[in-house]
Amino acid sequence: MKTEKILKFMHILSWIAFIGLCIKTGAVLISYMVSIGNPEAAKNLYLGLDLSEYYNYSFRQYTFIVSYKVALFATEAYIAYLVTKLLSTLNLEQPFNSKVQKLMQSISYSIFNLWILALVHNAHVKFIAKKNYFSMDLFSSDFIFLAGVIFIFTQIVKRGIEIQTENDLTI
Repeated sequence: MKTEKILKFMHILSWIAFIGLCIKTGAVLISYMVSIGNPEAAKNLYLGLDLSEYYNYSFRQYTFIVSYKVALFATEAYIAYLVTKLLSTLNLEQPFNSKVQKLMQSISYSIFNLWILALVHNAHVKFIAKKNYFSMDLFSSDFIFLAGVIFIFTQIVKRGIEIQTENDLTI
């Protein structure tokens, strides 16, 4: 009973995270569109995010950096969506099933993609920032560890499905 309550609470939190990340992604995208016609908007793109140095340096580079941020936030929102989907399809009576395993695998791959995006973003920003002495706003690149842990859990669930199937065939 306690596990069900915790999972229900986590399901609500994952929906809140999903909605919040969708809003964040949309806000950055809309702010970018506003900044196309108003370069002053690049000074406070979203919650104090100042990309005006990049805007003044090169609009194309500014666009790349904003695109990375939108892609990163959208990927985070997608991961939160997958978690909500996982928590809604999870059956505690039979937790080892192929839907759970596939969703966990999708979450793992999405986090891996997030890590790659963060690395590309950080390398690009560092290159331009060091070359021109700009301030840097980097993403954490610790996602690889999380992706690995979830992938390991996915393999455990996959093995659980195999054992469960063998037991069902034995009976």
